[in-house]
Amino acid sequence: MHVLKNGIFFLLILLLFLTLWSMRGVSLLLNFPFLLILIVPLWIYFRIQQNNQRKAVLLSKEFPINLFFVYMLTVIYVTLEPFHFTPPSLNDGKMNLIPYVQILYQYKYKPPFFWMLYTLGNILLFIPFGLLLPFLYKKRFRAFVILGLAILCSLSIETIQFFFTVDRAADIDDFILNIFGAMVGYFLFLFMGLFARRLLHKC
Repeated sequence: MHVLKNGIFFLLILLLFLTLWSMRGVSLLLNFPFLLILIVPLWIYFRIQQNNQRKAVLLSKEFPINLFFVYMLTVIYVTLEPFHFTPPSLNDGKMNLIPYVQILYQYKYKPPFFWMLYTLGNILLFIPFGLLLPFLYKKRFRAFVILGLAILCSLSIETIQFFFTVDRAADIDDFILNIFGAMVGYFLFLFMGLFARRLLHKC
């Protein structure tokens, strides 16, 4: 219930911010250090609160959680840089909803290096998502939960790129490659677990 209340409160604040932003029509040009100043202290406060509730600091849990946090900061930087945002009422965002258009365009008209950078880059970007998240979520239906979170994360990125950014475009190929990367990461997690169990069995 506490998490639900916090989520509803956050959505209300976000809705209020977007409403006021659209009314003012102000373009925001931020930078990554400024975003870190906003995000990192909030994250540290949140982790302190969580550990105070447990009355203990579990390094086995804190390490993967904070590693995943650093990874998500990397995703934010790669997908939203140069952080030039406009209100949705003023933004005529670009979007491609036809699968494989961008992949084929990169393959036909770009040097091989750029095509590989586009396809493998989008896949590699989300491999840590599927690899690290299972260490944090150990309940049933883990594969479905991770797939759902990967879809939500990638969809959020594309939505932000379409409605709010000036220099970015939303593309379904990015979404497809991201989800594929997350699943590759999850299968790597399963393979690592299987390998570790066999190694322990031999010992």
